[in-house]
Amino acid sequence: MTGTSLHEGHPVTLTLKPAPAGSGVTIVRTDRDGAQVHVHPRNIQEIQRRTLLMENGVEVHTVEHVLAALYGLGVDNAVMELSAPEPPAGDGSSKAFVELVREAGVIELAAERPEFTPTETIEVGDGKVSIKVEPHADGLVVNYTLDYGVPFMPRTTVEFAVTPESFEQQIGPARTFCLEKEAQMLQAMGFGKGANTQNTLVVSPQGPLENTLRFEDEYARHKLLDVVGDLAVTGLRLNAKVTAVKSGHSQNQVVAKELRRQYEAARKS
Repeated sequence: MTGTSLHEGHPVTLTLKPAPAGSGVTIVRTDRDGAQVHVHPRNIQEIQRRTLLMENGVEVHTVEHVLAALYGLGVDNAVMELSAPEPPAGDGSSKAFVELVREAGVIELAAERPEFTPTETIEVGDGKVSIKVEPHADGLVVNYTLDYGVPFMPRTTVEFAVTPESFEQQIGPARTFCLEKEAQMLQAMGFGKGANTQNTLVVSPQGPLENTLRFEDEYARHKLLDVVGDLAVTGLRLNAKVTAVKSGHSQNQVVAKELRRQYEAARKS
C-alpha cells in the first residue's frame, strides 16, 4: 500500500509479509537499511496524539491503526515493511489495512498463540480520564466512553467484543478525527502534516467538514479502535474486559506496559 503519512506527511509504501510462529510483529524500515523495531511495550516512547515505537534509535510513528487491524483479524505474527517513519494514512481508519490482510489471506501456524488473562485488575486515571482492565472469560471486550464536552459531539459509549467480524465491519472503518478549532493549532505544532478532510474527520458544529459519518457513533468507535491498537503492542492475545472513559494513547500505553509486566511475571512464577 502506497500513500502519504498522517502526521509526518511523507510519501510511504507499506508492505505486510508473513512471519514465523512466536516472532510477533516486527516493523522493518526499508529506508534505514532494514533496521528493525519490534512491537513490544519496552519500545513505547512518549509523544502526543499517536503511538511511537523506537528501538536502537530507529523510530516508527502512528502504528496503532495497522496494529489494530492485525490484532482485530487475529494476526499474531507479521513483518511490516515501511519506506518512511510512518505508515500511509489511508482514510484515517484501519479499513485499508484490513483489506490488505484479507487480500493476502491469513494462515494458521503450528504453534500455541500466547493468550493472557490479567492476573489482577489494572486501573489508570485521574478521576476524569480512566481506563480499567479486568480478567474476562474469552477474548477482548472494549467499552469506550467519549466525552469532549461540546454539544455537537455528545457523550457516547460503545462496546464491542473484538473478533475478526466485528473489527472488519464495526470497528476498523471508524476514522480518526479532530475538532475544527483544533485543526490549525495542531498543524502549527507539527501534527497532521499529511492530514486532510478525506483522511481525518474535521468536526464542526455542523458535522464533519467535506465528509459524512459512517456510523452515528464513529468518533467513539475510533477511540475504541485506538485502544485495540495500543493494547496490540503487548504482543499478546488478551482475555480482558477494558472499560475506558476519555482515555488516550498515554493511558492506553501505561496499561499495555502493565499487562506485559504481569504476563512476564506469571511466566516466571
